[in-house]
Amino acid sequence: MAVLNDAQISYTLCIELLYEEYQHPLLAYITRLVSDREAAEDLCQETFIKALRCWHQRDTSASVAAWLYRIATNTAYDFLRRRRRIRFTPLLDIEPPPHGGHTMESRLDEGEPVQRALSQLPDIYRLPLVLHSCEGHSTQEIADALGCSNSAIKTRLFRARERFREVYQSN
Repeated sequence: MAVLNDAQISYTLCIELLYEEYQHPLLAYITRLVSDREAAEDLCQETFIKALRCWHQRDTSASVAAWLYRIATNTAYDFLRRRRRIRFTPLLDIEPPPHGGHTMESRLDEGEPVQRALSQLPDIYRLPLVLHSCEGHSTQEIADALGCSNSAIKTRLFRARERFREVYQSN
């Protein structure tokens, strides 16, 4: 059995505490980004694995939360890019459901107008809006996580709210 030294114990304890504190908020954030709970769970785990691997490379003067959200955002973007490249083709020719019937997808769409409106916003507006309105982060924290200025985030939030209202009301 290997014996851990003080530095390894401190490092392990730090990562464990980060996981306990940020796992639920990051999971909720990633779920909103990718609109798929199962995929979000995998992406959340991947985020923490990346954080663990790069722990010693992080900027110690920067916010750990912003750093984790940046990793989560990049991980989700990578997933979304990969998913867009995949084209599914039907294995069988299946007739569409009768006109009176509703598919599961259509019923989900009817029950989630906010999620549908959010999905129609460009990422540049959706991310700050979700982080600010749903996650409760300050504009400075969002700016740090997304790697831009505080004023840019304020502008994006203003435009995101306008676009969201337009899209939501048109649906």
